[in-house]
Amino acid sequence: MRIWIKFAKQDLMRYLSHLDLMRTWQRAVRRAALPLVYSRGFNPHPKLSFASALPVGVASAAEYADIYFAGELSAADMEKLQGALPAGLALLCWRSVPEGIPPLMSLVRAAAWSVPLPAGVRKTEARVEELLHAPFLPVRRKGKKGEKTVDIRPSVLQLAVDRPGRRLTMLLAAGADGGARPREVLELLALPGNGLQRDEILLAAGPYLQAPMAVLLKEKEVSLNAEKDYYQLRQ
Repeated sequence: MRIWIKFAKQDLMRYLSHLDLMRTWQRAVRRAALPLVYSRGFNPHPKLSFASALPVGVASAAEYADIYFAGELSAADMEKLQGALPAGLALLCWRSVPEGIPPLMSLVRAAAWSVPLPAGVRKTEARVEELLHAPFLPVRRKGKKGEKTVDIRPSVLQLAVDRPGRRLTMLLAAGADGGARPREVLELLALPGNGLQRDEILLAAGPYLQAPMAVLLKEKEVSLNAEKDYYQLRQ
């Protein structure tokens, strides 16, 4: 049985690295006595992966695990798994995955982020408008061959100020093809990254982007509005 699990990563757990998170989940599954499926070969490893790595120190309301189990799981099994996870990792929901669905991480195309805004919302709104109308947004990145300049404008799909909530919301392209990093956008806006959170991960689903559980349940689609050059959430 293959399942996708949506979970939150909050409080002290946000300081776990991707590798430490993997180990934490493997320990929790073993403590819950759930039968993991292992890969074949000379060095078998659990068939457990995550949709997308999260920067250390960043919280998330929507992380996803892609796990293969040897046998069917029940709600009681998931309760045991939650009890085996440390505080700060909370299971939100889970769904079985039909055969033929590619690896979860290969479907990731974007992520929604938000961060609290300090004083000066109008100034931030003006800067957001400048960024959205800019033809290029060059940033410097370090690689194996040294530094290089990358234009992240095509990866900034949506950028807005939520006045009532005093938060900046970002929809940024992600996945194997690269994308914009939230802290790069915050630097361009001259904003601190305190309280940065990943709110959702979005997958490729035909002509749309959808949240992982929506791919299975066909809910809350996200469609491309070509005229405005951003992806607009459709409830």
